[in-house]
Amino acid sequence: MDRTSKIRVMPDSLASQVAAGEVVESPSSIVKELIENSIDAEAENINIIIERGGKFLIKVIDDGTGMGREDAILSIERHATSKIKSKNDLHNISTFGFRGEALPSIASVSNFKLTTSSKNNPVGTELLIKGGKLIAVNECGSKPGTQIEVRALFYNIPARKKFLKSDSAEFSKIERTVIAACLSAPHIGFSLHHGTKCVLNLGQATSYKNRILDVFGSEFSEKLIEFSTDDVDGIKLKGFVSNPDYNFTTRKHQYVFINSRAVKNSSVSISIRDAFKGLIEKGMNPVVILFINVKPDKIDVNIHPSKEEVKFDNSNKVQRLISETIISSISSDLKSNNNSPDELADLSKSKHGSDEFVELKQIHDKSLQLIQNNMLDLDQSTSQEIEPSLEKEFKVLGLLRNRFVLIENDEGLMIMNKRAAHERVLYEEITLNQKDDINVPIQRLLVPLTIDIHRDEYEMLFNFETAFHNLGFLFEGFGGNTIKLEGVPHFFKFENIEEYFKGILVGLVENGFSSAKDASHEVLISSLVNLTSRYFESNSIQELEMLLRKLLQCKIPYVDARGRPTLYQLSYKDIEKKLGVR
Repeated sequence: MDRTSKIRVMPDSLASQVAAGEVVESPSSIVKELIENSIDAEAENINIIIERGGKFLIKVIDDGTGMGREDAILSIERHATSKIKSKNDLHNISTFGFRGEALPSIASVSNFKLTTSSKNNPVGTELLIKGGKLIAVNECGSKPGTQIEVRALFYNIPARKKFLKSDSAEFSKIERTVIAACLSAPHIGFSLHHGTKCVLNLGQATSYKNRILDVFGSEFSEKLIEFSTDDVDGIKLKGFVSNPDYNFTTRKHQYVFINSRAVKNSSVSISIRDAFKGLIEKGMNPVVILFINVKPDKIDVNIHPSKEEVKFDNSNKVQRLISETIISSISSDLKSNNNSPDELADLSKSKHGSDEFVELKQIHDKSLQLIQNNMLDLDQSTSQEIEPSLEKEFKVLGLLRNRFVLIENDEGLMIMNKRAAHERVLYEEITLNQKDDINVPIQRLLVPLTIDIHRDEYEMLFNFETAFHNLGFLFEGFGGNTIKLEGVPHFFKFENIEEYFKGILVGLVENGFSSAKDASHEVLISSLVNLTSRYFESNSIQELEMLLRKLLQCKIPYVDARGRPTLYQLSYKDIEKKLGVR
C-alpha cells in the first residue's frame, strides 16, 4: 500500500461506534430496539426498568422464545439476523428487526449483558460485553425468554454522552416510546419502572380501544372517535381521533403505525393536518392514533437504520384516504343519532366559550329530516320543499346585539353565533368537493382598484400569487408597492373591498405561514374573518333563516372554520329551572 495514502480502513471497534451512532441516538432508541426484538420473539409480557433516564441502566425482560447458546453469540455479530435470508425477503418484511444491527450497536457503546434461554433448554446463556468486546460467555439458570441490561451508556464516547439531556427529559422520550409499543401491541402486557417508581403496569388487552383506556384513562378515551376502513387497493385503516374541541399545543398524543411499526411519514402528517383544517385553532393539535395496514411489498422500511421512516409506493393515495376517512368520521360522529345529549354537549364545547355548550342531537335529528344532502347549492324545487318544514321546526325571533340570532325550536331557545355560522357556511362553500387545489370563482371589478400596501405585504402577496389567485383574487403589480386589484372572490358582496383586502394581508403577515398550501388556507380563513363582520348587513328574518338552513346543510355545522362553536341550545327545562317555574 502507498505509504502516503490518506484513506485507511477503520478498526472494527471504531467502525462499530460509527455505525452505532445511526441506531443508538439516545436511551429511548435503545428501548425501542429492545422492545421490538421482544415482540419479534413472541413475548407475552415485557418489563422495562430504567434508572437515571436510561443513562445508568436500561433493562428489558421478556418471556419470548429466547435463544440457545449459538444463537445468543451470533446475535451480537453485526448483520447476523434470523429475519431475512435473501434480497427478495427485503420486499416482504413482516418483522420489526431485520438488519442485524441493534444488539451489536448497543453493545459497542455500553456495558452490555444478555441472559437468555429457550423453552426447550433449561440451561441459559449469559454474555458479558464491554464496548463491543465479548468478555465472557457463561452458562446460567434462566427463565425462558431474554433479559438485556445496558449500563453506562456512551461511557466510551464522551462527545455523545455530553449531548444527552436531563434524566427527566430522556425518560420522557422513553415513556413515549413504551406507550407507542403498548398501543401497537395490545395483546402484550407491559410494565415500566423509573427508579423505584412504577410508571406503567398494563396487562394484556383484548382490543386497541381497551389498551387506549388502560394507558390514558376514561376521560381521554371518551373524547375519541373510532374509525376503520375496508381494504382500499391493499390499504386498510383503523384508528382513533379526538373530537374537534379536544386538542393540545403539541403533537404528543399523535401516534402513527404502519403494519404495527411506529413511524414518521410526512405524507401521513400532512393528511392529518389537512383533515383538521377548519376544525381546530391554528397551532393546536388533535389526538390521532392511526394504524395503517399495507402489503409489505408496497412500502420501504429500509431507509434508515432506526426504521422509523417509511415510504409508500403511492403516498398520494394513502394521504387522500387518511384525510377523507378522518373528515368523514368526525362528520358522522357529530351527526350520529346514537350520541346522547351529554356526548354531543362534550363534542361541542369550546375552549373559548361556556362549559355548558350545546346539546345538539335533537337539533340535528330534525335537520337530517329536512335536509337530505350536503350540497349548499340546492335546486329550486328542493328549496321549496324544505322551507315550509324549516319554518315549522324553527322560528327565528331576531338578533341580540346584532351578533346572536335567537331561534325558537321544540327544545327551547337556540342561539346562533351569526359570524361563526357565516364562516362555516362560506368555508364549506369554498372547499366543498375540492380534493386538491381550491379554485374559487372570480368576479371582475368594473373599475380595477389601485391599492398601496407595505413592502412586506407586497412580497408576501407575490410569493404566493398562485394561492391568492386560486382563492379568487386577481391582481398585478402597478409600480413600487402598489397593486392593481382586478377581481375578487364571488362572495365579496359589499362595497369597501380595499379595506378588507388590506385586512387580509395584515392578518397573514402578522400570523405567518410556511408554504403555498398553508397560504391558501390562511387566505381563506382571513377572508372569512373579514367578510363576515358585515355580511348580510340587512339581517332580515328571511336572510337569517337562510343562514341557519345553510349551516345545517354543512358537513360539520357545530363549529366554525377555526373550531369555535356556532350554536348553543338552552332547553325549556333549563329556562324553567333558572326562573323557578315548576
